[in-house]
Amino acid sequence: MKQTGTRIRIRISPAAATLVLGLLLTDRSLLCLATLLAAGFHEAGHLCAARLLHIPLRALRLDLMGARLDITGRMLSYGEEWLLCAAGPLFSLLLAAAPAPVWAISQFARQLSAVSLLLGLLNLLPIRSFDGGRMLAALLAVTVGERAAGGVLTGCSFVFLFLLWCLAVYFLLRAGDGLSLLCFSMNLLARFFEAAGSP
Repeated sequence: MKQTGTRIRIRISPAAATLVLGLLLTDRSLLCLATLLAAGFHEAGHLCAARLLHIPLRALRLDLMGARLDITGRMLSYGEEWLLCAAGPLFSLLLAAAPAPVWAISQFARQLSAVSLLLGLLNLLPIRSFDGGRMLAALLAVTVGERAAGGVLTGCSFVFLFLLWCLAVYFLLRAGDGLSLLCFSMNLLARFFEAAGSP
């Protein structure tokens, strides 16, 4: 895809590539494929929004914690930031509904819908590094100012990260599953406290 005369580079971290390859070779390869498609469609939403808003992009970076768009050339307005962030969850929710007619006959369709729905809802949480957090920050910055928006977002991020961690612990203790969610939430909490402690 080309944007304002430049080509967008896709950069995948070695750790993420190794993990994906390993999962594709396991008995959960179908679920892994559904997850990759859901994630790709989610990022396609961001890319389409950037294209429509004429936002110049340099690269799409993929790592174990998700994807990030590198924007070049200019600062985004609050409205552009909100729309760019909202497009990813919107595409995820659309993809979750699209396979509904074949749920009864296709396990893959059910998995794709479930993963897309989970990805869309998870990204709407008001956590600083998530789409929902960035959307909330943009909305609050317009209404109460950037400083107050930062304080509110920090509080919301901690509350929802803690709830996410509690949910992971519950699943791990009650169902014997949820280790990946626990690791994910602990990583996010560690990043949150690291950022909070930095000057």
